[in-house]
Amino acid sequence: MKRNQIIIVLGVAIVIAVGIIAYFSTRGTGGSLLAGVGGGGMEVEIKPTDLVHGSANAPVTIVEYASMTCPHCAAFATGTLPELKKEYIDTGKVRLVFREYPLDGAARLASAAARCFEGEAALNFIDLLFRNQTGPQGWIQDFDGDKQMSQQDIEEGMARMGRMAGMGREQIIACTRDPAKLALVDANWNEGQTRYNVASTPTFLINGNLHRGEISFASMKAEIDPLLADK
Repeated sequence: MKRNQIIIVLGVAIVIAVGIIAYFSTRGTGGSLLAGVGGGGMEVEIKPTDLVHGSANAPVTIVEYASMTCPHCAAFATGTLPELKKEYIDTGKVRLVFREYPLDGAARLASAAARCFEGEAALNFIDLLFRNQTGPQGWIQDFDGDKQMSQQDIEEGMARMGRMAGMGREQIIACTRDPAKLALVDANWNEGQTRYNVASTPTFLINGNLHRGEISFASMKAEIDPLLADK
């Protein structure tokens, strides 16, 4: 075999090997990898099952891990998120990826109920849950985190929220019991803990950089703007 032919064969072999590695690195997920930006940034995989606000081409990606019964997560959803959407998400600068990290059984079942919906409808239902944690229509009513809600309590709460979202009682309750939806919620919880060092909610990965705890819009802006300046 001539020298040029050998070089060509070796080149093809390298290309094939790289392709195989890339295939198996994302096999079964269909996901993409987001390299961490900034000091200590982690590499974060964005998955087809993720619930996403904003453009896939946004230069900054924020992954939020939240529990449906977490009051600090509700405060972010009702206070910080509307401003974040207006200034950064709707303008194509940021995409926000929502992932479930239930801290209790009620949050786990509510997360499964949210998976009854798809895409924007699922995000709207999650927003509905956060806006109605407590109060006259509150789905967790007087739950204070120190006691366990019964299965019936949770299902009655989901039935109320389902009606507000246009879904029937039987369907929404069936979703809270759906093994596939519960498995997806559990997988997000497990991955958050073991891969991304999530231990509480809310936790944010801002271009791979970890931020634990509730965050104001001003503080979020202070973290986002330097990342945009690098683009």
